[in-house]
Amino acid sequence: MRFLVAGLNYRTATTELLERVSVSASALPDLLLRLQKQLGETLVLSTCNRTEVYTTGEDSPEGGGVARARLMQTLGEMAGLDEDELARVAYVYEGDDAVRHAIRVTCGLDSMVVGEHQIAGQVQTALRTAGEAGAVDAPLSRLFHFALRSSRRIREATGIGRNRITISSIGVQLIERAIGALKNRRVLLVGAGETGKLAARTLGHMGAGRLTVAGRSAERTARIAEELGGDWVLRSDLVPAIANADVVISATASSETIITAEMVREAISESGRSSLVMLDLAMPRDIDPAVGDLPGVILYGLPDLQAIADEHRADRADAAAEAEALIDREIPRFNESLTALATEPVIRALGAHAEQIRLRELETGLRRLQGLTDEQRAVIESLTKSVVSKILADPITFLRTRDDDESASAVARLFGLPEIEVEPEIEAAEALEGDDG
Repeated sequence: MRFLVAGLNYRTATTELLERVSVSASALPDLLLRLQKQLGETLVLSTCNRTEVYTTGEDSPEGGGVARARLMQTLGEMAGLDEDELARVAYVYEGDDAVRHAIRVTCGLDSMVVGEHQIAGQVQTALRTAGEAGAVDAPLSRLFHFALRSSRRIREATGIGRNRITISSIGVQLIERAIGALKNRRVLLVGAGETGKLAARTLGHMGAGRLTVAGRSAERTARIAEELGGDWVLRSDLVPAIANADVVISATASSETIITAEMVREAISESGRSSLVMLDLAMPRDIDPAVGDLPGVILYGLPDLQAIADEHRADRADAAAEAEALIDREIPRFNESLTALATEPVIRALGAHAEQIRLRELETGLRRLQGLTDEQRAVIESLTKSVVSKILADPITFLRTRDDDESASAVARLFGLPEIEVEPEIEAAEALEGDDG
């Protein structure tokens, strides 16, 4: 089995291109079903920093080449780019490089903010969505369960995630650098998702004043506002809400612009104020870029966070290097676990079959030997176990160094084992890996 991933991220593509290829949570299930027909098993990870498509292909050069070509064609269609354009902005990894990339992404090593914690939750959500859509089989499921567990181990072993720095928190740092102390500043939060809530909490810790949350649903928005210690309005009342704010942070999951230049112009006129700071943390963007051209308005977006993110990256350089070394050691462990995916049922059946024979023959032999002491019976029992173990050692080693169903089936036929399903369903693979929720 050969893993493949192709994608675009904040380092390779413009914000406009990332917007074009971004996939909303509501659109993802239908996209997965379509991609599964084109590629086979598929997982799509779409965040504010990246959109990536993961799939699998055969290990043969022909099989891997076909899968890679299909994957790149699919990504090109999603981004609306031809082959040459895509080659300039997309990356593609295969085999162990794809495994390494999946673990690096899940650890936060590939994020704008090195070690940020939100990405692990986003990976978990992408895996769950792909599973619910029936788009992933055991190999991809095992890869991302392993990546999630590796992420936890690496975070515990290094300082890569210390202080829980996020895109939201460095966005707030950028606001503070622009306008000085945040004490008593009035904040409008548009969107009630995790990114926006993190920003609001950071502002609160830094002494910001009254918070207002704007959302589509009255019930949910009121609940989030109560949780954050603020009041709330509906999005239909955005203009007066903007007029009453010193800082506006927007982080919705909308696929369309939420705040237009006309809305902000009207709000400034209504308030009589001459300055407003706005931070757009959404992908696609919530705020029309033309807002930044209005007099007195400072508009920051995700690309503007890079400078502060680079400062934190430098601070975590040693921890990141340590994490990279740990990932290099994780890849062989994953490959060993993946090899067992097809062969482990046969290994278990082979062991059970041999144990039945051992017990049956042991019982027959002991009946013929009268007057044995307990110690003598224990020696014979140990001897039979040792003989069986040595006989099975070679076929088990053979199975665990192969990753193909044909080898497993051949051993099953050779030892007369009952017919075994050697490609377990995704639920079985997840059960083997344990709960990452």
